[in-house]
Amino acid sequence: MINRLVPVLTVIAGAIVAMLLGADAAWAQKRVALVVGNSAYQTVPQLPNPSRDANSVAKMFRDAGFDKVDIILDAGNLNFKRAIRKFQDESDRADIAVIYYAGHGIEIGGTNYLIPVDARLASDRDAEDEAITLERLVSSADGAKKLRVVILDACRDNPFTVKMRRERRTASRAVTASGLGKVEPTSTDTLIAYAAKAGSTAEDGVGDHSPFTTALLKNLTIPGLDIRLAFGRIRDEVLKMTGSRQEPFVYGSLGGGNISLVPAPAETREAPSSATDIKADYDLVAKIGSKRAWEVFLGTYKTGFYADLARAQLASLAEKSAGAVARPPSGNVAVPDVDDKTMAPGREPSARETADWNRVKDSTSPAALERFIRRHPDSPLAISAQQRLDVLKQAAQEREEKARAERERARAEREAAREAALKAAEEARKEAGRKKAEALAARKRDEEERRAKALEAAERAKALEAERRAAEAKREAEEAEKAKQAARAAALRAESERRAKAAAEARRKAEEAAALEAACKAQQGKLEAIIAKGSEGSGIADLKSFEKTITCDRIRPQAVAALEKFDDEAAKRAAAQPNSPELVRAAQTQLARIGCISDTPDGVLGPNTKSALTRYLAAKGRKSGSDIDVTEAMVAGLKKEGGRVCMPECKADETLKGSVCIANAKPEEPKTHARDSRHERRKSARRERTRPSHASRPAPRARQQASSRPSSRYGGGGGGHATMIGVGF
Repeated sequence: MINRLVPVLTVIAGAIVAMLLGADAAWAQKRVALVVGNSAYQTVPQLPNPSRDANSVAKMFRDAGFDKVDIILDAGNLNFKRAIRKFQDESDRADIAVIYYAGHGIEIGGTNYLIPVDARLASDRDAEDEAITLERLVSSADGAKKLRVVILDACRDNPFTVKMRRERRTASRAVTASGLGKVEPTSTDTLIAYAAKAGSTAEDGVGDHSPFTTALLKNLTIPGLDIRLAFGRIRDEVLKMTGSRQEPFVYGSLGGGNISLVPAPAETREAPSSATDIKADYDLVAKIGSKRAWEVFLGTYKTGFYADLARAQLASLAEKSAGAVARPPSGNVAVPDVDDKTMAPGREPSARETADWNRVKDSTSPAALERFIRRHPDSPLAISAQQRLDVLKQAAQEREEKARAERERARAEREAAREAALKAAEEARKEAGRKKAEALAARKRDEEERRAKALEAAERAKALEAERRAAEAKREAEEAEKAKQAARAAALRAESERRAKAAAEARRKAEEAAALEAACKAQQGKLEAIIAKGSEGSGIADLKSFEKTITCDRIRPQAVAALEKFDDEAAKRAAAQPNSPELVRAAQTQLARIGCISDTPDGVLGPNTKSALTRYLAAKGRKSGSDIDVTEAMVAGLKKEGGRVCMPECKADETLKGSVCIANAKPEEPKTHARDSRHERRKSARRERTRPSHASRPAPRARQQASSRPSSRYGGGGGGHATMIGVGF
């Protein structure tokens, strides 16, 4: 055993040194991939497999060490084009570029198109706008320096061809009903792989993947395998899986030399023939646990159960940020028995793996075990699951053989019973024949006796009756034949009329749909033109008039929303106009705050408001004309005022103290002039009665407002008692 393992240890040691020194130049090439899977088509039945195929292919490229893998599922027209444009930039900086597409494809007039999920192909002319040309997809990889590969799993029976109208009169040929048309790459070192030969269809399969993608996942990224040989293996496997109904085909050519998507390991050796030897080498590499060691193992053992486990271990290492490299053991490696509790070399099972295993370890369903192995291929418990699966399959085979033997025995018993039944039936038939013959002989004798009695009269009556019946039967037969022919003709006419009506109805619906779509496009353009003009001028009137003429349901909500927006913009412009109710109300509020008006804000530019504005402007030292406009600038200036601006207007015998009018003190009159004083007081009273009332004069209102404020007669307001001074009495 030690002598046999020495070459493997030497190879692994060299690989570890090369990895540590960064000497693996084969991996220096930059590889990028674009993966597209379209399943959820909106106007035709959905496809079950493309999205699953795309996810698995993207994982395959990531596991193969590609530098960049872009995946897009259920791509609409715009997202599809953006993905192609982005990939074009990435392939310009790469050595190898690979594109995989799964979904619907179609050929129209010699041009191949790939169908986005939101495509609406009412006629063959729509393809140029609604679909993506294959040429555009292929050209996005032209920037790659060494190799360009385009893989198309799009050769399915296409439901779009049934719905599309044929409008291209000068096309070189009609829409292809099956598959894609032949294509030749325009750039060198380019391969275009079809899932089926040009003009034929590919099967979608009954499993998780199509037959083409199943073979692709198995063979495309084998390390060191030339890509032409990989596609050859894929072709052979698809032919085998489909019973030669589907043959993949590759267009393009490459130069000499080995060209592979995944470089080969540095060294390989012949795999030992014993499964025990493979298991021992697997355990040894698991103890080392490095990425390069697993690559050397896969280079030595390319297929088989342990090769699959090694790939799973390699994928697990790729997800970790770092891995420890342990020294290989110096002695013999034991092969432990594997059961439910066996821990495979490398790591312990996770809690998730243990929980899933506990649910299926006692199961008798092979499907459950297969799902566990697919879900956890790198788990140590996958070996136990495989062993239990093998036992279940062996037991199922034994049960099948036993059931087959039981069926053979039951068949033999049924054959014996059938032969006995046939023999008994033959004997009964013979006995019935004998009795029937005797009854016939008796009836014959009775008939001869009756005929002898009836003699000639009976024979003549019978002849006449026979002639009458024959004539009646002939007449009925002729009438029946005529009725049958008439019914057949009526049925043919009814069927012809029904088909004609159905065809006319289908044409009518198609024409109505086309007319509605054309009207929608025209109304959409008109709506966008009105919106572009804006809400100023005749914009609102135009939009209201257009809204009344809308016939397309999807345009109406847009028009209503645009009209609401226009109304809001018009309202804002109206509110910003001079003397608008909004601006007047805002000015009245600020004038009341700074003591220039006492009226409640009502948005009306009346005499009181104009007077208050005049007082405010006079207080600020600004002249005002006869017409005062309330503008946004004036309201902004009022808002900036920090306190009272307008002072109350005092009477001639009053003095303004702060913001309050106070009556002037009267001097004492000499007693010698009492008569004259009384005379003056009477004159003053008459003048007071002829003075206008306080309610009609603005000045007393200002005094009344001012008098409501507390004020100290002696100055100061920090303490003590404030005295309220009544003014205007």
